[in-house]
Amino acid sequence: MIYMKKRRTRRKVYNWEKEIAKGRTDKFYHSTDWDIAREKVLQRDKFCCQFFLGKWDDGIHKPNKYKLVKATMVHHIIAIKERPDLALDINNMISLSFEAHEIIEDRIRFQYKKKDKPITKERW
Repeated sequence: MIYMKKRRTRRKVYNWEKEIAKGRTDKFYHSTDWDIAREKVLQRDKFCCQFFLGKWDDGIHKPNKYKLVKATMVHHIIAIKERPDLALDINNMISLSFEAHEIIEDRIRFQYKKKDKPITKERW
């Protein structure tokens, strides 16, 4: 059985569409509403990365091989900055592993930079 993190109690009801339009996405991602939606999506997808299972692709990126990977992140299919009204719509979310999320967001190419050789050899 997978245990979810202990959830905070809801303190205030926000209009997330207006908050995200103002640029307060960090506030949204630390909210109880996001925690609840995230848990629903992970449970719907049975905590499996949909990208590496081959059940979802963005039309640009494809996995090298299909494998069973645990999902730890939830990705908005249509970005919340483009459509703030879909921020809590679970049909606009997909469960992904960290590696798949980095591939889809095009951040994977920056992780493995080659280190330059030092100019002088260090001697002690």
